[in-house]
Order: sequence, then structure tokens, then C-alpha cells
Amino acid sequence: MGEWVKTKGSRRRFAIHYPPSSIYYLFSLCLIVSCASPRPPTGGPPDQTPPSLEATTPEAGAVNVTRQTVRLEFSEYVDQASFAQALSVTPAIDGQLDIDWSRRSVEIRFPEPLRENTTYVLTIDTSLRDAHNVALTQPITLAFSTGPVINQGRLAGRVVEAQTGTGVAGYDVLAYAVADSIAPGLLPETPAYRTQTDQNGAFQFSYMNEQPYFVIALQDRNRNRYPDADESFAVPPRPTLQADSTQTTPDARWLVTTLDTLPPEPQRIRSYSSRRLGLRFSEDIHLLNITPSDWTLEDSLSGTPAPIQALYMQPDNPRQVFVLTDSLPTTPHRLRPAAIADSSGNHMSPDALFFTPSTTADTLRLRFLHFLPRSDSLAVALPPNVQPGLQFNQPVSEERLHELVSVEDTMQQAVSFTTTTENNTTYRLTPSPVLQPDQPIAIRVNGRLLTGADTVYTQSFQRLSDRALGALSGVVAAKDTSGAIMVELYATDTNMPKTPFATTHADATGTFLFEYLPQHTYRFRAFVDRNGNGRWDGGQITPYRPAEPLTWSTTPPAWRARWESALADTLRIE
Repeated sequence: MGEWVKTKGSRRRFAIHYPPSSIYYLFSLCLIVSCASPRPPTGGPPDQTPPSLEATTPEAGAVNVTRQTVRLEFSEYVDQASFAQALSVTPAIDGQLDIDWSRRSVEIRFPEPLRENTTYVLTIDTSLRDAHNVALTQPITLAFSTGPVINQGRLAGRVVEAQTGTGVAGYDVLAYAVADSIAPGLLPETPAYRTQTDQNGAFQFSYMNEQPYFVIALQDRNRNRYPDADESFAVPPRPTLQADSTQTTPDARWLVTTLDTLPPEPQRIRSYSSRRLGLRFSEDIHLLNITPSDWTLEDSLSGTPAPIQALYMQPDNPRQVFVLTDSLPTTPHRLRPAAIADSSGNHMSPDALFFTPSTTADTLRLRFLHFLPRSDSLAVALPPNVQPGLQFNQPVSEERLHELVSVEDTMQQAVSFTTTTENNTTYRLTPSPVLQPDQPIAIRVNGRLLTGADTVYTQSFQRLSDRALGALSGVVAAKDTSGAIMVELYATDTNMPKTPFATTHADATGTFLFEYLPQHTYRFRAFVDRNGNGRWDGGQITPYRPAEPLTWSTTPPAWRARWESALADTLRIE
């Protein structure tokens, strides 16, 4: 808690009280109000330069410091509220801590004499912004010692995105002091040191006690400096790391992941009409099956069941499920959903949702949206194992679909087909006989049966031939032999770069091969599948489990039609 206290003259100082156990002191609302608040001059070109620290008292690295204040002078006016959020101090200071602003300078006053023979570290993270909202690009650290020696321990590393290996900026990095080389069973309440990653994902701790630390990275969205269940994080490559004076380069990698253990939660149920409901969830979900037999809908007063005709989802709205029913009376009803999970496989709990049906008649008409894959070409080239498809705005029965849709060969002869769907709005067509390489077909949707207008939607498709396909191969080596080596292939010139185009295992020699590939720009990602689940695992903080070893191709392999192109360099999983 804090309070305003009077000082000499017309100025006031905001005093903040901290619990003695705190290591970090967030200077929330530590703003000194004076009669005339300083403002930056106006005019001139837009400011794009972040603020910098021009002078400090004591100086960085100073020893035998006895004063109870620290003075910081910035290159320009800074936003005082962002300074309050950005600043942290270690070790703990008992009592209240005051700060006092004077134009571009701030004076921080400690409430009591500093500890003897102690290194103090002040960190200003990238939350700090100048008066024009330009933020720091990397943290500022100031350290001084009250004794003749200042700590020289260092720890460095790099936090990277697991999909591509690119560095991530602005992640908090927290170092927890431990007594030995064993990771803590429970995370301590507060870290000993804190910093942030720069624009390249690199971080460095300086002026540390030379001892082991457990170091994690965190996308600390709520600014509580503690990992919460829904926040991305990265665990260290080893249980503990030793801070010493020789650490100078960020040679270790922290791989960002998210440990999703929370089931999707329904946020809203809305009755759009007397026979159409919409359920919105807290995250993206998918239907484990599209048959409504596992769902329950009934009048909540009489218990009379009501039939559910269909469930469906729209691909551009992955948080919402729609329910089609018979026309419902306007009495309270309860709906008990089932067979819904998020992308991590967490199933929603089958709790009942209550609503009162709308009195509005359902007037939504069936509309054809587009063909799949979407393309502006007159003839869409289909890679192997990809079937042509159609997208509608709501479910279409099998009988109705065959009334609306026809498939023809080049002689305009009808081709029979079957359909499959996972969401009751996207339908994939499988011609019979199976579509062969270089064989074109035309798919037509009769718009007159939908809207009455004399419109026919037509798209030609053709299976790619072997002459238009290539192969990519390579070799991957790993020191870790605790699991099979999985290799993922990504098409980087598509709009879904985070989804593997294909996945395979490397053989006993580390060789892998992807065949029948259409023309794209590709990259590889390889990892040791320690738990055998077929997907990369980023580990967990407590109990500590390291991320599965991982590597990426740094240059795209050269794709050539009718050729097997080999990756020039061996992929090495360190």
C-alpha cells in the first residue's frame, strides 16, 4: 500500500510500502506531483528513438557505496507510469521506498542504510516508454556494491519460438537461486533475478551471485512475475545452470511452449431463432464427432426431451458450435453438450447450459460459399491425398448435396462421388473411380436450387502428375538416443505455416525422405520424440521436465519437379 507524504515546499512524494519478503519492488504509481508537471517540447519529426540512461549516481559497477539514494538521468522525458511498471530491485528492501521526479531525472531513496558487502541490481525492462510511447528495445541494468567487490556472475541464453527457431522479444526471464544441481520441486515465490529478452530473443544476467540457478522464460501477460496456467513459457535446457564470470555468449536455448491443461469453457449460449443455437467457447475447439446423439436437450421444467437435428461449425469461427433443433417452445431449456475438445485434447465438462428459445422464426437460407482448395485458377491442381471440396454456411444432407452438386469428366459424363465432413459445413468429394494423375474433372453447384437465380458455380480440378511432383531428403543426427527422431516438413509459402505439411521418421542412419511433393518453399523441423507421442513436447516447469531436443533447417531445400533433392547439411540436434 502507499500514501502521499508532504515534503518541503509545494511538492509531494508518493511512498510505497512493501512486504519484507518481496524481492522485487514494482514502483506502481510512484509519481511525484509538482505544481508544474514537466512536459516534453512539441514539434519536429516523429520520435522513433527509445529513451536511454545517460548518467547514474552511483555509477554502474561502483563499489563501497554508502549513500541511500540512486539517481537516474534519462536522455529524454519518460512516461512515469511505465517506469513504475518497468523497474525491479534486488535484493529485498524492508520498509517504504520513495522516488522523486525532476524533469528527465528520478531519485530513488531507500528507507534505511543498505546492507554491507552486498551487490544491488536495478533492472528497467522494456515496459519503459518515453513521452512519445517509444519503448526500450532491451532492458537496462545498473549494479553497484556496498562492499569492495561487486558480484561478477553471469548467465546468458536465447529464448526462441519452437516452430521456427526465431528469437522472441519481450519475454521475462526469471532466475531462482538453488542450493545444488537439482531443479526445485516447487517454484519459489519470487525469483532472485529478473531480466527480459531483446529483439533477437537473447538475454543476459550480470552481477549475480556465483551459484546454481533454475532459469525460466515467461510471457508474463498479467505482470505478476509468476507462471500462470495459460501463459507461454520455456524451461531451461538443464535442471540448473551455474552463474560465473566466464558466461559471455547466449549459447543455450529456451524453447517456448504452452502447457494447456485447462478444458474449454462455454462463455455464452445464444438462441438465434426458435430452432438454432450458438455456443461460444473460451478457446478454439473441435467436435470429436458431429452426430448429436451424445448431446442432451430438454425442457428444464417438464424434462421433456427435444430432438437435435444437427451440429455444425464454420472454419472461420473455431470457437463456436451451432445446434439445429426442431422449433422449440419459449419455455426454459437446458442443453448438455458432449464430445468437444480443444487442440490439446482437453475435453469440456458436460455441464448443463440453460437458455430460453427465441420466438424468432428461423429464416437462414442455405448458401454455397466457395470451393476447396480456394484458388483463382481456372483449374485447381490437387496434391496427392487432397480431395476437392465445397464450403456451405450450414449443414447439407447427403441427399440434398447430391441434388445440388454434380461431377463431370472431360466428356461431360457424370462421375459418381462420395462425401465426408468433419464439421457439417466443409464437404470433401471423392470421385469414383479415384481421380488419377492428370485427370481433370469439373464440379458444379446448381445455384438455382439454392436461390432461384439462374447461376451455376463451376470449378475444374486436376490431380497433379508425377512430372509435377518432387521429393526432398536429408540426414539428421542427434546425441540423444532416448527416442525416435521425428522430422516435420512445413510449406512456408502457404497461409498455415504452423501446420506440418507432412511428418515422417528418420531411419536408423538418420536418413529421411518426403515423396510426391508439389511445388512449395519448404523447411524441416526435427526432434527426439522421447515420450513417443508423435509430436514435440516443450516440457514443464514443476516438476521439471526438459523440452524434447529440437532443431530446424536454416536454409530452404531446393525443390525440383521429378527429382529427389537432398538437404546439403546434416540437421544436428544438440
